[in-house]
Amino acid sequence: MATPARAATRRPPEEIRKGIWTEKIEGRFRRITGRQIAMAWWCYSARHITKRQLRVWFAAHEMLERRRYTALPDTPREAKRKPLYGLDEIKTLIGGRGSKTAGAALTSDVKRLGRLGLVHISDHTIEFATSIEQLALDDVEGFWEMFNQLPHKNRSVPVPRRVLRALAGGFTTGMTAVVLAALIRSLFWHKSEGAYRTDGRTKRDWIVRVFGVSERTVTDGRARLIELGWLVPIVAPQWLLNRYGAHDHINTGWAPQSAESGAGEANDNAGESASPSGVSSGESASPDLDSSSSPSGNLHTRSSAPKRAGPSGDCFQSDSRGRKKGKQALAPPNIRSIRAEDLGDTARLLELHKQAAELGMVSRGEAGRFEFVALAERARRRGLRAGTLFYWLLSKRKTEFITHSDEEGAARRLKEHLYGNPQPRRRGESSDRSDSAGDTDLSEDHRTVLICIRVARQHRIDDPYRIAQRSKGWTRDRWDSALASYEHEQRERSHAQIIGLCQDGDS
Repeated sequence: MATPARAATRRPPEEIRKGIWTEKIEGRFRRITGRQIAMAWWCYSARHITKRQLRVWFAAHEMLERRRYTALPDTPREAKRKPLYGLDEIKTLIGGRGSKTAGAALTSDVKRLGRLGLVHISDHTIEFATSIEQLALDDVEGFWEMFNQLPHKNRSVPVPRRVLRALAGGFTTGMTAVVLAALIRSLFWHKSEGAYRTDGRTKRDWIVRVFGVSERTVTDGRARLIELGWLVPIVAPQWLLNRYGAHDHINTGWAPQSAESGAGEANDNAGESASPSGVSSGESASPDLDSSSSPSGNLHTRSSAPKRAGPSGDCFQSDSRGRKKGKQALAPPNIRSIRAEDLGDTARLLELHKQAAELGMVSRGEAGRFEFVALAERARRRGLRAGTLFYWLLSKRKTEFITHSDEEGAARRLKEHLYGNPQPRRRGESSDRSDSAGDTDLSEDHRTVLICIRVARQHRIDDPYRIAQRSKGWTRDRWDSALASYEHEQRERSHAQIIGLCQDGDS
């Protein structure tokens, strides 16, 4: 018979196990200690290394783990071949393939990391520092201030390899900080359970204090990760959110390909690698890296662009000495060189629709025109590089990402283009008032859904269900049912109205 002490430590039954668990991490993972993560981030925040050098550090972890998984376990030690690490592999991970100057820039980064002692990368070995004493730095007081605030300081964090590749590809500073914070606080291997727990609570103030970034940076980074599907928020009472922070679940099945739904754009800026998110804010690997080498592919959005285009897309004439003579009008819209101005001008956008229809990318009918404009609205609202994102959404036929808000914007733009705008919106009036005339014929549940969505948008609340729960006492099932019914009714109404308007305009 078990003693009371042993009975108290016995593994709890499966049915009362709390949290979200998974048996495996898709794409495998690499174990990195919390101390090493803190060392790398502190060196970056203290300006001992640059953002690109931090990305090289992530890339080195991926390279080393890649060799470990590809090695044959039964091969005799004397028969094993030495691994070979080169700049071409680093360029594949952070960008710069095909560039003549990327090699020199990355060589300088590798040497800087080696002199600092953070990681030594040679032709056949990669060695990481495991303690702060191994770094060639005198003042490390800031590191200890950060490290002492970490929970479970000495544990190994199972970092998914797909996330490593994304971090090497170039997440923004805020996204990188939120990713590292979530991994430290939310991803654990439990030997007694034989599984990984993938949910945890993280307060924004803790990330701001430990990682030294602003609140806005953390908020935007978390929102972007939620949009990409890597971070999944879990609904919790407000008092728990206030006390313990947001409750999030890490999607261990996340893949960079699925992240392109939020931003499938290639990085045109010099030196940014084509990260899965397409939102890199890191420094360039060289002043003229070739974006066509990006893992997400060349979207052909710059191949036919004018060579002397200004920052806003305006073109200039120049004399024989190369001096600007004056500003001219924009060039005609080109489906292979989409500018933000093209998406904002309905006439230019419809010209792009004609070109896309000739190429077979969209249909020529009213429905195809409506989806084309709705995708443009999606790109304008979500993309950092709206033209590139729009081309990706169009070429991949990602119409499933069109939201009700995008359809409303497309309907409004087409209506104003065909019939003008006799009643311009007053200053300070919300854009949601454009459809207020049709609110009177909504059912009680649909009206509640619409009001909750508007209030959530106004107060920047992620989940409008919380408003319905607090004000009406709704359950999650009732909210989901009412929301699905409301969106279906509004979608059908919008399609019927816009098809009728387009038919009238064609006639």
